[in-house]
Amino acid sequence: MKKTVHKNIRQLLKRGKGIFWSLVCLSFLVSSYYVYLMNTAALNGARWNGAETETALLGEKVSELESEYLSLKQSVTLSVAYERGFEDVKAVRFISGRKVGTAAAVNEI
Repeated sequence: MKKTVHKNIRQLLKRGKGIFWSLVCLSFLVSSYYVYLMNTAALNGARWNGAETETALLGEKVSELESEYLSLKQSVTLSVAYERGFEDVKAVRFISGRKVGTAAAVNEI
């Protein structure tokens, strides 16, 4: 009886060491993954801040370009167009278009 108890205690101690080291390795892996996730979250926050700044700058640039476009659009008149070479079209001609189905071959559809 004593031999079986001692044998069981030794097996439990052997398994206990294995379980202990398995838990230590698992906790190390989990903590490493946690640190990685926190680092990624912090870097994404910093990138987001940079993206917001860039978006604001691009919005300002678009606003400037729109105002420049509107001012140029207001400056174009018929007299300026005629000065720059615009000519009225005497005879209006349109391209005769076929339907899409008739323009393509049967095997292309």
